[in-house]
Amino acid sequence: MTLELEDIKGLREGKAVKDTTRRQILEYLKQRGRATVDEIAAAAGITSMGVRRHLLALENADLVRVELERRPMGRPTHIYELTDSAEELFPKSYHRLTLQLLDSLVELEGEEKVTQLFEKRKQRLLQGYAGRMKGKTLEERITEVAQIMTENGYMARCERLEDGYALVEHNCAISCVAQQYPQACICELELIQKLLGPDVEVTRESHIASGDHCCAYIVRGKPRRSTRRGGRR
Repeated sequence: MTLELEDIKGLREGKAVKDTTRRQILEYLKQRGRATVDEIAAAAGITSMGVRRHLLALENADLVRVELERRPMGRPTHIYELTDSAEELFPKSYHRLTLQLLDSLVELEGEEKVTQLFEKRKQRLLQGYAGRMKGKTLEERITEVAQIMTENGYMARCERLEDGYALVEHNCAISCVAQQYPQACICELELIQKLLGPDVEVTRESHIASGDHCCAYIVRGKPRRSTRRGGRR
């Protein structure tokens, strides 16, 4: 079944699809696009009542949606189809395409163009997220950055330390790219630094692309420089 690896993701998000019948229903809808309960029941080899029970669970997990379709004759029919969330459960090859494009860019323009590309991405992300940092304390900014990284697939969390904070990412959403192009990780560190502001120092303590089980950043406040001036003698 093509959904086996995504069962882990489903468990984490409360959208478990470990049930074989539910995987079968999702795959059937993926192939057909839209289907009725009776059509799904015939394909799955179970009763319509059983299909409705599974569809209800998939609806609750935001993997399937239903709409009422009016037909020329007879009663309106409920039609089921996949949601955008369900599309994420099926194999994608975006990372292969990304690597192919980056490799081609190196061949055509050189490694410096890749660095410029990641720098441009960093600036765009910074522009998009900078507003979420305004008016926040350092702890609130770190919490917000963890939320931003989680929204982008990094499974991030933050915690208070005796002399600062730790920002930990348990997943690398661009691991295939990061392993081949270190510019991605350099720009991520710079992005976190820029979002948190000039009054802190961010250092990376562990690195998934280097073989560690997580990416961990330590955030400490920079010592304030004294503004006092000596009096005239």
